[in-house]
Amino acid sequence: AESSPMNSHSPLAFLLLALALLAPAAKAQDGQLYADPADPNASFVRVLAPGESVAVVNGTTFSGLTDGMTPFVMMQAGTATAQVGTIQGTAEIAPATFQTFLLGNDGQLHLLPDQIVNSPARADLVFYNLTDLPLVDLFVPSAKTMALTGVAPNASGQVTLKAPLTLDVEVQAAGAVLARLPAIEMRRRGGVSVVISGTKGAYSATATENTYAQ
Repeated sequence: AESSPMNSHSPLAFLLLALALLAPAAKAQDGQLYADPADPNASFVRVLAPGESVAVVNGTTFSGLTDGMTPFVMMQAGTATAQVGTIQGTAEIAPATFQTFLLGNDGQLHLLPDQIVNSPARADLVFYNLTDLPLVDLFVPSAKTMALTGVAPNASGQVTLKAPLTLDVEVQAAGAVLARLPAIEMRRRGGVSVVISGTKGAYSATATENTYAQ
């Protein structure tokens, strides 16, 4: 996933403004799931494997997973390891980064960077494509605007939104609606990961709040 500078005339800028006007703060729960680490160079790694209930991150086993997503595990820069069933992955992690081991449709673990900010006034929305479709988009009906466009298979896109707010979204491909996710709670210093998965016309989506291992 790549990020690019945003100017005041970009569709994303208009989306942020529209959401700020459309979503009263009183309708969304406001809380904090993320705490600044003692070491500002600490990094965070997790596993995302839809349909799986158990995954291992840096030797720690997480079971009973919601939507196949582990909490972020804090670590120092260096080698990270992940395992889902018999599938294993390793990667070198840079300082002060967020990374996700994504179990793709090809049965491999792909390491994706997450541009997570954890702003005290905003919420992070990460969108993953785990389908056989070449590109998928994330649409916000209330703002009549695309939040994220052109996300390729086994890839992700990110946007940071003013929070708190409650958000309805649609996952689309070439203008066709693949899935709808109503009333996603976006909290300050928090975030939500939206995942679209499936193949051959059978697709489903989930929205899971980002969490951090204690």
